[in-house]
Amino acid sequence: MNYAQRENYLLIQDIKNKLSWAIRFRYVIVVLGFILIYFSLIGNAYVSLSLSLTVFVSAYNVVAHLLYAFKKRYRLWQIISLAGAFQFLDILAVTFLIYITGWIESPYWFLYLVIIIISGFGMFSYYSFAVFFIAFFSAIFYLGLLLSAYLGILPIYGPGFQLSPEELLLSIYNKAVFASVTFLLFATTIYYFSKLLNQQREELSQKTRKLLVALGKIKAVDRMKDEFVSTASHELRSPLSVVRENMSLIEDGVVGPVDPRQKKLLETSRLNIDRLAKILDNLLDISKIESHSLELHREKADLSQVAARAVELLKHKAERRNISIETKLPEKLIAWIDPEQVLRVFINLLDNAIKYTGENGKILVGVEETRKAVEGYVSDNGEGIAKKDFPLVFERFVHTDKENETLIKGAGLGLSICKGIIEMHGGKIWFESPPRGADKGAKFIFSLPNHE
Repeated sequence: MNYAQRENYLLIQDIKNKLSWAIRFRYVIVVLGFILIYFSLIGNAYVSLSLSLTVFVSAYNVVAHLLYAFKKRYRLWQIISLAGAFQFLDILAVTFLIYITGWIESPYWFLYLVIIIISGFGMFSYYSFAVFFIAFFSAIFYLGLLLSAYLGILPIYGPGFQLSPEELLLSIYNKAVFASVTFLLFATTIYYFSKLLNQQREELSQKTRKLLVALGKIKAVDRMKDEFVSTASHELRSPLSVVRENMSLIEDGVVGPVDPRQKKLLETSRLNIDRLAKILDNLLDISKIESHSLELHREKADLSQVAARAVELLKHKAERRNISIETKLPEKLIAWIDPEQVLRVFINLLDNAIKYTGENGKILVGVEETRKAVEGYVSDNGEGIAKKDFPLVFERFVHTDKENETLIKGAGLGLSICKGIIEMHGGKIWFESPPRGADKGAKFIFSLPNHE
């Protein structure tokens, strides 16, 4: 859809919305008219004329409603012609109302202004000149009514006039001039504001297009970055595997004797290669999560058993730092999950808790069922999280404890991966951490839907 087609589409939708509101408004007017007629508030002499006007408005409004309801697609000229026709009928109805409610003394002549305002509201700039046609026809109808009644072509309804013909003509002249100038001023005002609003709309539209172009470029760069990370991670894994295997052979003395000092250096190098391999795996997982290509193999699994497996895998790491791990696991808690991916979540959260909990610390791992979800959590009594770091906790490549770098040995991807896995399950993850100094650590909680 090019720019011109888009503008035409917006204009068609704008006019259709106006037709819809006008139809509803006329129905309200018709109902009020019938109520007034029923109670004869207008006066017995005018009941038949009032009834005729109300039926007339009701009839063409029903036609407008049927056309709006059953014809879904319009061309621009069709919708403009339809709107113009019903505006013409509205002007005619207002003119008749003025005629039967006092002629030059009628208080309802301002309804012409209402039609001008409603018709011009929101009009696109290159169609806003239509308000001048509405003002022109309003003036013609009003002046024609005054002249016809004065010349005796139409009978006069309303209060009698105690004026000489010259005075009556002067009064009509003053009314005609006042009404015509008012119509012109209102039409000019609406036209000016329509131009002004559409100028602002054009500027906003241009800025929006520029923003969309910029967002497109940012997305392209982000996509290239993800592709680079994915490709680089894949390409680095193979040579790393070869290097690690060769180092293991050397460390084990397969290719010759190794003294203790060399063996220590080889062991350190191997551990760092394992760490680098883990970072590459995490980078691949982040890339898959962001591209929604990470596959979940859901099944009915026992969440308590998944949490227990994570504890079993990391208990030795905790024991080396004299950290005790307690569990609060029900006998069985079935959830519709990918057990391997949720296991990764528990492992990442538990590994983080061990990393940030000091010697002789305590960690609690638990699961529980709520009314609409199942929840898992890992809490510790370590240092907790600084309040300034709250917004960064689940961001990639971010470490939230700059003051204690000796504890930081990861790439800052674990919590981001946890968040991605939980959200892919349709759940959510959050944390609770009291102010530092309370010695209550942090608690990470995630919830998962407990249904398929």
